[in-house]
Parts: sequence; structure tokens; C-alpha cells
Amino acid sequence: MTLSNISGSLSVFGIIATLTGAITVYLAGKVVYTVRLHPLSRFPGPVYASLSSIPFWIACITGRQVQWMQRLHTRFGPVVRYSPNALNYVDQDHAAWRGIHGQEKGGREFPKAREWFVAPYNGVYGINSAPAHQDHRRFRQVFAPAFSARALKMQEPIFQQNIDLLLSALGEAAAAGEPVNMVEMYQFTTFDIMGHLTFGKPLGLLHNKAYSKWVDAVFDSIRAIPIAQVIQYFPVLNYLFKLVEPQSIKQMKYNHFKYSADRVDERLKRGSEEADIWSMVMDADEDKRLSLEEMHCHGDVFMLAGSETTGTSLSGLTYYLLINPDKLALLVGEIRTAFPSGSDLDMQHVAELKYLSACIKEALRLYPPVPVGVPRVVPSVEAGRNLPGGPVPTGTRVSVHHFSTYHSPTNFRDPDSFVPERWLNDPTYNCDNRSCFRPFAIGPRDCLGQGMAMHEMQLLVASVLLKFNMELCEDSLQWDDQRAFVLWEKKPLMCRLTPVS
Repeated sequence: MTLSNISGSLSVFGIIATLTGAITVYLAGKVVYTVRLHPLSRFPGPVYASLSSIPFWIACITGRQVQWMQRLHTRFGPVVRYSPNALNYVDQDHAAWRGIHGQEKGGREFPKAREWFVAPYNGVYGINSAPAHQDHRRFRQVFAPAFSARALKMQEPIFQQNIDLLLSALGEAAAAGEPVNMVEMYQFTTFDIMGHLTFGKPLGLLHNKAYSKWVDAVFDSIRAIPIAQVIQYFPVLNYLFKLVEPQSIKQMKYNHFKYSADRVDERLKRGSEEADIWSMVMDADEDKRLSLEEMHCHGDVFMLAGSETTGTSLSGLTYYLLINPDKLALLVGEIRTAFPSGSDLDMQHVAELKYLSACIKEALRLYPPVPVGVPRVVPSVEAGRNLPGGPVPTGTRVSVHHFSTYHSPTNFRDPDSFVPERWLNDPTYNCDNRSCFRPFAIGPRDCLGQGMAMHEMQLLVASVLLKFNMELCEDSLQWDDQRAFVLWEKKPLMCRLTPVS
């Protein structure tokens, strides 16, 4: 080897060594900055989470985000840095809910994190995810009459018709001595009710005692929600996925959207004479009316938001009642005393049952249908000054974690126990921080259908417990040990029913 060759090799090695050293110094500097100098570095959390959001996304994709986040709060306290640019809160004095989800007078609304919502097929975001405040406000003004007390009174026959079908199906199973999967029966009912309200007719699930292909696809897609969120969170992944997205996935999205859009179109042709959501939407003032694309989007939004979550809550309530027979006995006594004949059981009267309302609240606390925190983005330095734990810089993702907040011993005595009495001013639980309980969120973007959901649950539970005695099958004793992919992945809730003589 000549001297010139040796010299050339040394220069190459020198360049490589210099680059390696520079990269090492850069990475080391980045680690030091992220862990020690970043504006969020003063907030507690695991070091590995401050360096990368990957541990958080792994927890989401594997369905263990709820348990993972609760462990972080147990170890680090009410505010946790779970990602380089994200904080999660356990609300303690209502400050986190108010600061993140409320809107101070003259202040800016915290927008929802875009990656958290799967992009609609037609590109139109609905009331649950509209990025523009003025769009959300218009949607809310248009749909508010359809979820009012007056509208519920008009819609009550729709609820009653479908509940009668549920009772008939449960009666057949009881007569045959067969165990019943109450998760399925509740989901059949809530999807049929919302199908009636959204599409003008039920989906036929109770009639067929089976999920339709469209509803099956809805449940199958739940596990994929965190994957879609990860793709949308990382710009490079989002760009690459758009380049290589399989045609089969595109077709599946189109089929799902078209199913909903076609049924909305069929319903709109019949005008505004029916007692459902669209009858009042079509009567909205000219300047607030929705475009056809916005109507198609909301058909899909309401079907999932008004069905899956309500069915989930009913399943959770039934489970906690059946593993707490003393509470079940109190509730059954209240219902059967109030409606000895059953003929006067309606929304108005069932809403007066205080123990029933307390049981529903307690089930929502223990088993919130959306157990995770839905992140908002801090819009300005001024807006971030009022958050618990101190100022938060612009662009930080912040959220209140439902499950961790409701299971925190600093907020609730006996946080993992089913105690409806805590909502009835039992002095034993006077120190409970009930103001942190916000399963429907708060602020200008709280759940518009929360009144409907509560009335629906009250009517359903009272109707079932008035007609049947229930017993939990042994293989469902650990039913609440579940994974969550934003929404719970529910196991079968097998019960035996016997008619009340």
C-alpha cells in the first residue's frame, strides 16, 4: 500500500470519526435538553417517556394505556409528563378540567389534537372533532333541539319499541334456560335505537339477534384506532401510509361511509315529520343548515357515539350490580316498589329513582366508557399559565385521564369499590371530590347527548330489572379485566335470567 493510499484511508476514517462524534454530541445534547432543560422538564415522569412518545404509543396499541397511565400517576402524582411534549392530569380541584376543557371569558379554546381523530372518509369533521370553533358552534346549535327534553318526549316511543324487543328476546332466553351475553343484548338495543334516530329505522339487530356486517366492522375497527392515531401523529408515517395504503383498506372505508350516507339520504327524502334527529335538523334556520356532506358525517358520528358508549355503560353497570348483590337488592326494591304494575314506567317517572341514578353514576365512575384522556393542544403561552402545576408552553398536548381521576384515592374514598351511596350524601363519603367526575367532559365541547344517554340507561335498566332476576355466570366473574383501545374491548358478560313472577 502506498503512502498516498494510507493517507487517504486515514482521512476517510477521520471524517467518519468526526461525524460519529458530532452525532454523539448532538444526541447527548438533545437528551440533556429534553430531560433537564425542556420547558416540561420540571414536571415529573419517567425519563424514558420524556425522551420519546414511543412507550406511550406502545401502551395504546397493546390496549394497556389505561393501566400504564394509572401506574404513572400512582408513582409521580397528579401531573405526569408521559411524552416529550405531553402532560396528563388527574383532576383534583376542578382546575384541570376547567383549564383544559373550559373556555375562560375572552380566552382561546384549546383545540383537540388532530391525530386523535381518524380522518373522515369525505374529509368533513363532525361535532366531536371539528377543528374550527365556529363550525362546532354551528353544529351544536343545529343539533341541540334534537337532544332537548322536548325532543326526548317525542322520541320516547322509539326507545320503548326497541326496549320491548329486548325484553322479548331476554324472555325467550330465560324460558329456554340459556345464559345470555348482556354485552351483546345491550349493544343490539342501543344500536337499534340510534339507528332509528339517525337512519329513520332500526338496524334489525334485536330482530336477528346478531350484529350486522356494518356493526361488526365498527367493532373490528376499534382495535385499529390507536394504530391510525400513531400514523397520523408522525408526519413521515402519515405520508408513507398514504403512498402504500392497500386498496382493500380504502374500499373498506368507502363501504363503511357509503352504508351510513345512503341511509341518511333515504331518511332525508321523507322530510321532517318523523320524531328523530333529522326532523329538527331539517327545520333549522337557513344560515345554520348543514350541507349534505356534513349530514353524512354526522350520521356516522352519532351511530358510534350514541350506541357503543351507552351499551358499554349498561354492561359495566350490570356487572357491578351482579357482583354486589346487596346493592342490586336495593335497586330492585326501588324499581319494583315504584312500578308495581309496570304500566307507568316511562322516562319521566324513572328519572325520579334516586338510587338508580346513583348506581349509574357509580358505574360511570368505576368504568367510564371512554377511560383515557382526550388530548387538547395549548394554543398560547397565556392560555397555558392557568393549568395545575404551573405554566405550560404553546403546543403542549394536555389531557385529563378519566380512569385515573376517578380511581384516585385522593378524590374518592374506597375508589375501587362500587358504592352508589357516595352520590346520595352518605356522610362516610362526604370528603369525596365529586366535582372531578366528568364522564361527559365539560365546557363548550361537552357531550351534547348526555341527557339522552342518562334517560336511555335509566329506562333500559329499570325495564330489565322490573321483568327479570339476574345472576352472573362464573366465567364472567373477572369481566372488568379488559384492554382499552380508546374504547373498552369488552368480553362477553354471561348472565342467567329468570322472569319475575
